[in-house]
Parts: sequence; structure tokens; C-alpha cells
Amino acid sequence: VSSAPTYRPNVSGNPVTPEGQRTTQNYLNRATVSVPTDPSHPWGNAGRNIARGYPFYQLDIGLHKQFPLWSETRKLEFRAEAFNLLNQTNFTAPDGNISNSSFGSITSTFPARQLQFAAKVIF
Repeated sequence: VSSAPTYRPNVSGNPVTPEGQRTTQNYLNRATVSVPTDPSHPWGNAGRNIARGYPFYQLDIGLHKQFPLWSETRKLEFRAEAFNLLNQTNFTAPDGNISNSSFGSITSTFPARQLQFAAKVIF
């Protein structure tokens, strides 16, 4: 943990790289963001939520079916669940710390498709 204060940056233009040049390694534009140099005024002009990452798309589904067994009180339940069913790649937010060498880069994604199945006997 650093004891240095956290500054709000100054922004001199659009902090997001233009769409034609934007990649996961160059999402935020370093040229338009700077750290304030006056320690007595650590807050720059950057507003809150001025940049947004890639959109997040996910379809989750769960299905279950109960089958009667030997009597009315005994049942077998089968369950299938899918998370991110369409297997859409969803990127995490870009690194917003101007002090990091990875500033503006998106370095990870949310999990890929996950399937799980379960069976339960109710008696």
C-alpha cells in the first residue's frame, strides 16, 4: 500500500482512443490524460464516469425437470444451468491508473461459457 495521495487526473480531450485506433492494448488515450503537478491542488478536471469500456452481453439459462419415482413423495430432479450461453467475449474495464505502464489496456475477460448439470433425489 502506497502512502502517496491518489490524484484525479486532468483530461485535455476525449480519454478514449478514437474508434479506428482502439484495441484492447490501447483503449484509453494516454496523450489526453495527465496527473496534476501542484500537490496543494491534487484534483484535476476529470469528471466521474467519463469513459466506458466495451459493452457486456451475457445470456444465462436454467432448466429443471422433476420425474416421479416409485411413489408420489419420491422424485428425481434433473437440473441444467448455462452461464454465458452464447459464449460472448466480455472484456473487463481498462486500467485507469495513469501511473501504471499498463494504463489504458484491457488485460482480462470475464469467464467463458460455463455449463453445469445436477441430479437430486427427493424422498
